[in-house]
Amino acid sequence: MKRFVRYGLATIVVAIAAFWVWALFFPPKESVARLDDREWASRADSICAVANQARNALADERRIDDVGPGALAERAELIDQATSIIDEMLDAISNPVPTGTEDSALVETWLGYYRQLMKDRRAYTEVLRNGDNPPFPEATIDGSPISEYINDFTVANEMKACSAPADLAV
Repeated sequence: MKRFVRYGLATIVVAIAAFWVWALFFPPKESVARLDDREWASRADSICAVANQARNALADERRIDDVGPGALAERAELIDQATSIIDEMLDAISNPVPTGTEDSALVETWLGYYRQLMKDRRAYTEVLRNGDNPPFPEATIDGSPISEYINDFTVANEMKACSAPADLAV
């Protein structure tokens, strides 16, 4: 009986050790958010790169203290212009979405997160126009900023240019 218990415990220890070796050194490299339609991801990245160039042209590097009494309204206007560029980018990306069922669902979820971030930006510009200048309050999912979910998708699909805009980050 002792021998049976000893072999049983040894088997359990070896199984746990083997699992941790596999988990630490040999896990699957494929992300659950990776699209099969690589052409769609490449096309989206190209669209985002063009949109980023247009947004970068709006950059205003003046300190808000140096602008004067209309500073917050000017900032709100620039944010709205940049947000409009992103909205157009999202419209271009979403037509067409990938045809595969899983790919289509992943892209629709990602686009939904991105559109929520754009709603957050529009709400923020209203706060700026009312004379308040708080940090940008983006939506969260399970306690994490929505931009993290957007960026996880872009990393998994090699779409760096489509990462969430960081122009309102503190």
